[in-house]
Amino acid sequence: MNAIEQMNLRELHTEKQALEDLIQRMSLAMTRGCNWLVGQFAPEGPIMAERDVSYCHKVTWGLFEDGRLAEVEQLLDWLDAEAKQGPARYFFPEEPPFNREMQLLYRFLTFGKVAEAIRHPAFARDEIREEVLTYQHASGGVCGNKDLPEYRQTLNPLFTSFFTEWALPAGLMEPARRSGDFLVMMVDLNEPHMKAEPGRFYFNWDTTTESLVTEPKPGENVNCFVDTQGTKQHFYYIGCSMAALADLYLATKEAAYRDAAEKLAAFEERLNPLGLYWPSYCKIGWGSAEHYRVTGNPRDRKAAANVSLVTFMGAQTATGGWEHLYYPLRDHGVWQQVAYDGRGLVPQQLEDDGSCAWLSGHELSGEFLGEMGCTLKAFKQALNHIDRRIETLSAPAH
Repeated sequence: MNAIEQMNLRELHTEKQALEDLIQRMSLAMTRGCNWLVGQFAPEGPIMAERDVSYCHKVTWGLFEDGRLAEVEQLLDWLDAEAKQGPARYFFPEEPPFNREMQLLYRFLTFGKVAEAIRHPAFARDEIREEVLTYQHASGGVCGNKDLPEYRQTLNPLFTSFFTEWALPAGLMEPARRSGDFLVMMVDLNEPHMKAEPGRFYFNWDTTTESLVTEPKPGENVNCFVDTQGTKQHFYYIGCSMAALADLYLATKEAAYRDAAEKLAAFEERLNPLGLYWPSYCKIGWGSAEHYRVTGNPRDRKAAANVSLVTFMGAQTATGGWEHLYYPLRDHGVWQQVAYDGRGLVPQQLEDDGSCAWLSGHELSGEFLGEMGCTLKAFKQALNHIDRRIETLSAPAH
């Protein structure tokens, strides 16, 4: 049972007050962020001017969650007209390999799930759906680029979760369930590692050995696991898995998805709270919010709120957007010197030592707004639920 159904009137009013305060602040941050993004559309800014899908794919998500559908359709029309290389293949040949190759399917799924939700005719088509399904392995996991052997050999929860989030609005329930079953398997295999001290979540699965990858390459712990000690890690593997599992539970009511999401939520409680200051904590806010929709547990609301307050609003700049990100590719390098606190102190350039990739502030802003928008919707839904419960419990007995 959802915890809101079990709260007494005092607990309901406490939760209601917390939600109302958050919703007001988050709504203002969403408006500021989306206004900045729209102001960065061509010709004033690089969105739909730069020949790089990374300036658009997450921006589409952020604007969609704020209900700005006219701008969303404009972005999708531009992507279809300018970046299409084939079914579900959207990139420009001159893009950096990190964008064009490492994020091939991920970028499509990010705006593809929005296109499916609004039934955009260029994307919500069987031809594209059939192509995307070819990226799903027999295990249910999804590879990020089927053209590259190493991507077919190693599967992870990021691509798989975003596949789930695309398959659900596309109405592809069987593939969505299979991807969810892969995520459940990953959580189950990780359970003893998550309970250890320090706890770890290994996020790569080797299709050749059918096992978790638990031995990172030298200097690449960051590309192998998230632990309960580090503050600058790829935390998003936890968050996106939690979001997809919670959404699958809401769609199917299958307990395995709920239980796996709960195990991830318990692991999240043990993560180093200083990780909230690292941008990659962002998806934990989204995952915790979707899990809150399932549980109604104030613990999950607090986890989602912490990300909105610290990772999102705490780092939002005076313009309304967010700084660019130096995304780690290995454990040590120039990226370690960067702090993200919203004061505009992120350096415009770093020495190119090969330790990181550069993600634009427009991309990061679209992502944060997409995740914060999902969180805001979950909070509003919970508030409506609480108001109904207060009304029921306050009604005079007959």
